[in-house]
Amino acid sequence: MTALPMALYDEVRAALVDAGRQDLARQLAPFRPRRALTSGQAAAVLGVASPNTVKNWLESGRFPGAYQTAGGHWRFPADEVEAAKARMEALAEQNRRGDLAPPDLDEADDGPPLL
Repeated sequence: MTALPMALYDEVRAALVDAGRQDLARQLAPFRPRRALTSGQAAAVLGVASPNTVKNWLESGRFPGAYQTAGGHWRFPADEVEAAKARMEALAEQNRRGDLAPPDLDEADDGPPLL
């Protein structure tokens, strides 16, 4: 399922609502575009120095909703980046409190501990 560009989505949805077709406007919901960030923007949100760090995390499976544009540039769903930031901040707070336990080696490896 491909998301529509935000402007087109808004225009089509408004036209459906204006035409009294709220039922069709609701069916359009799965096509609502998600706000996406460039790798540089994602790096800035996450507080890392290089967009390549974010791309490395992408390659390890950290951002499953990321996609490439027609020009080959990566876009990262803003909600996934914000969730990664929240996890990083929670771990940093635990570290400040000295409340981090070593990882359980019996558990499946879910990737880098900061994400």
